[in-house]
Amino acid sequence: MLPTSMLAASTKRRAQSDSLGDIAYHRIKEKIISLALPPASVIDESQLVDELKVGLTPIRQALRRLSIENLVVILPRRGTIVADLNISDLHKIFELRIEIETLGAKFAAERATKEQIDALDTLLQESQVLIDKGNNEQLLQADRQIHILIAEAASNEYLAETAERLYSHVQRLWNLSIAEITGLAQGFQEHTELVEAIRERDGERASMLMRNHVSHFQKEINSVF
Repeated sequence: MLPTSMLAASTKRRAQSDSLGDIAYHRIKEKIISLALPPASVIDESQLVDELKVGLTPIRQALRRLSIENLVVILPRRGTIVADLNISDLHKIFELRIEIETLGAKFAAERATKEQIDALDTLLQESQVLIDKGNNEQLLQADRQIHILIAEAASNEYLAETAERLYSHVQRLWNLSIAEITGLAQGFQEHTELVEAIRERDGERASMLMRNHVSHFQKEINSVF
């Protein structure tokens, strides 16, 4: 049966997540986000074939998906480059992200399952350990997991997919400016209050806290760039 809704299509994609194209997509995306493939760098498809142990077709399928997410730019007959970090574009991303994640936090407070809230609590505990160790790189990974889980807890596939795509661009900024960012501990405290609002089913407070949290990050990034 063909999928007739985004929900069905999303479920089908998850069921096929072990395809070579999907594996290549996630591996290349992680390289872009972590800056292992830096902004504006040329992508060597042959090198990716050797490194990821997949064929050229899955690599190109992955790159086409990443181009839709504006993480790479495919230039006909010239190759593919990693999308540069354009500050003007990033401001537009922030404008959309703050609204999407604010709404997601409200829905999460109304719809999150006990298992999802427990998972958020676990991530908060892990984040505190990382703060104590001063492990900012892993803390950024935990931050990403928290935001994605809150979006998933909103029980809206359109919202969750959009939030995840936007956060990919945000995390590239995090990684680029990690040495100059000073608000990670504050961000953890904001996460703690946010998860508490979700646990208490207080949608209005959760949305307000998320809006403030994303705004603080944007101000921090603006001070660096």
